[in-house]
Amino acid sequence: LFVIGTERHEARRIDDQLRGRAGRQGDAGASRFFVSLKDDLMRIFGSERIQSILTTLKMPEDQPIENGIISKAIESAQAKIEGFNFDSRKHVLEYDDVMNKQRETIYKRRKELLEPTTDLKVMILNMVAQEIEKIAGFHTAGRPDEWNRKEIVETFFAIFPMPQDAPEKINSFSSPEEIIEYAIDISKTAYEAKEKELGLEATRQIEKVILLRSLDTIWMDHLDEMEHLRDSVKLRAYGQKDPLVEYKNEGHKMFQGLFGVIQTNVVTVIYKVGIMKEPKLPEKVIEMGPAKTLGNSSVAPTKKEPGRNDPCPCGSGKKYKKCHGQ
Repeated sequence: LFVIGTERHEARRIDDQLRGRAGRQGDAGASRFFVSLKDDLMRIFGSERIQSILTTLKMPEDQPIENGIISKAIESAQAKIEGFNFDSRKHVLEYDDVMNKQRETIYKRRKELLEPTTDLKVMILNMVAQEIEKIAGFHTAGRPDEWNRKEIVETFFAIFPMPQDAPEKINSFSSPEEIIEYAIDISKTAYEAKEKELGLEATRQIEKVILLRSLDTIWMDHLDEMEHLRDSVKLRAYGQKDPLVEYKNEGHKMFQGLFGVIQTNVVTVIYKVGIMKEPKLPEKVIEMGPAKTLGNSSVAPTKKEPGRNDPCPCGSGKKYKKCHGQ
């Protein structure tokens, strides 16, 4: 089999595969490639040098040339393109490695939530405690007389129910630790009441659903944000910054904030869930007279509509058309 190639591919591997098509049943076959100096491969790499040699030798344009210099120039151009493609694939892989590490962490966390041995109640109460510490630390950053105690009470009350004397007690505390300890005790009491209201089995199921739903929803949003980040960091190369390094740094910060968003979402929702019971529809009672028997079948009596000139059934003595038949 004789294989004729009308151009050289940018990858030597493709050319070798085409040459291999010449071999059939032990016959080595033959192959020949024809290349023009106007082909993309020659035009981009090394065409000017070869063109200057041909001009110096004053060779006509339509004369075919077969020389080792041209073969070496083609192989050199192919090697440059292969190196460029390799660097491009390596660059893409480095970007993908960032997402793969984050994906492994999320999947490990999700698998942990699905394990029957995982105590979801302890996990959620720890989330609540961390959220309380974050809220208290944010509003008690200065001196005790500068604390926004009203905002602390309102924020806590938006998460879980609090007793009526909670504002007075929080106003009497002089350290953030006292506020945190008091709020954690109230949150545990409220959670126990919610658990008793819903039942143990229903509470465990609700905990799993809320944790998984929060994780999946926020993770999908994070994937979209990382895709936008990947497109935007390319512009930072104009500021003499490596886009890959910037992508890793920004992606790490966003991933760290991801768990904080999941925690806030779970804590906000867990105290507000409940089980909706289907309302019972009132049973309609239909009074029916005795069934009339015709042979072997029973026929329920039907109410006869009075005629227009019949007495009205209301007992007024008027004709039906003059009374309720109007």
